[in-house]
Amino acid sequence: MNLCQIAITALVATAAAAPLPVMAQALTEAVKALEAQLPGTLVNDPSRIDWESYGPEFYAESIKDPSIPGGGAARRFHVNKASEFIYTAGANIPLIRNVKRGDTITLGFWARAVSAATDDGKGVLRVRFQQDAPPYPGFGEQTLAIGPEWQWYEVTTRAEQGLARKDGIVAIQFGRTRQVLEIGQAIVITGAASIAGAASPAATPQPASTPAVELPKPLANAGLLFNDPTRRDWRISANGGTVEHRDEAGIWLGKATRLGTGSANDASVKATLDLPGPAVNGQELLVAFAARTVASTNPDGRAVVDVTLDSAATGMPLSGTRIALGPNWQLVRYIARPDADAQEGQLNVSLQVSGPGQSVDIGPVYMIRPQ
Repeated sequence: MNLCQIAITALVATAAAAPLPVMAQALTEAVKALEAQLPGTLVNDPSRIDWESYGPEFYAESIKDPSIPGGGAARRFHVNKASEFIYTAGANIPLIRNVKRGDTITLGFWARAVSAATDDGKGVLRVRFQQDAPPYPGFGEQTLAIGPEWQWYEVTTRAEQGLARKDGIVAIQFGRTRQVLEIGQAIVITGAASIAGAASPAATPQPASTPAVELPKPLANAGLLFNDPTRRDWRISANGGTVEHRDEAGIWLGKATRLGTGSANDASVKATLDLPGPAVNGQELLVAFAARTVASTNPDGRAVVDVTLDSAATGMPLSGTRIALGPNWQLVRYIARPDADAQEGQLNVSLQVSGPGQSVDIGPVYMIRPQ
């Protein structure tokens, strides 16, 4: 059973309730069941969405519909006038456990944009882990583009400071855009770089069999395809980065994901894909994907993507390579050789762009076992 199939009825029951002191709330049996399936340690109460919200010319309302993922309820946020600063309107998810400095902390949540005054119609929000007390120190800022369909989003970072349960929050900020956003169930964990497959049926690892997808001509004789390159439900983590899913008629399968970084020197954005099926010590795994540079501040105008094979438990890379991308679509090949046997769900493949002013398009990703 994946996490989206756990019925968290408390979410619906409390969606419109007045906020309660989080430390006084006892976790329900349904939340405990969810916690048992999560990696790391649960540090919020996913059964509650009665978060504190704020903003000028702004209001929030609770909505209920069985089709809403993660429990059938969500909060709808109306930003009726855009502000100069994104933090002037938002919602705060309280923490129920302490977060230590140096911990890996991950937020995952369901969201969609009902409407947005942006060129592409996508909503805009920023995630920030912080202390809810002056001077409001925080870390791990990431801005996300929110599409019109319900989608699972993740943000992962390293805690640059400790957060106490009395005033630790995850701030979701969206005041810079006139928009209507809906945000459903949210899960916050520490000690893991991703909420592996949480809340999303599409994120459940697929069987290690050949999908009904034809390999492009350059890969036709490369081996056995064992992932589904049509799926783009990648987990995204970033520090000052954005992600945008795009239609691209000029590349195989017609879809691309644009990873972009902001102006900060330590800006980065990473897409993580599950490695379906087991891996065998020393057996080659070919990761091939289409990519191109959209923009770069590097002297040669080429953005660099880091391709790594990662441990799902720790998020740390086991091996990898760096590829400089040209302005036209190119096929990138990376051969990984696991140095130990691994069961399904124990390994990930990550594509990361780092540094200020970088933007790349990633097309379909093919995982192939050479024969």
